[in-house]
Amino acid sequence: MAEAMVTARMTAEKKQAGNRVFEELGTNASQVVNRLYDYVIENRALPFEGRGAAGRHTAEELAEAAALVDSLRMSEPSRFAGLSLKDVKRVRLGDGRKALV
Repeated sequence: MAEAMVTARMTAEKKQAGNRVFEELGTNASQVVNRLYDYVIENRALPFEGRGAAGRHTAEELAEAAALVDSLRMSEPSRFAGLSLKDVKRVRLGDGRKALV
């Protein structure tokens, strides 16, 4: 099987720091990148926070999150109930006197 090379750009400092940690862990950049590719191929997902471009989540993940939020019950009304998103932002930034009047 022919081998291929993967190229990535980063600062020299990051590369040196990463290589020191890899050495401490008994591995190297090539082995880490190969294991990353193996994981992504097998799981069709990244093994760390953030999903693909711009941290997007799958429709299934969003539906699960929405269902969880919808299932939560509030014991008392929120001070933001009835406010527009713009007014909520004002209140949270401390300029909410007008929004609450």
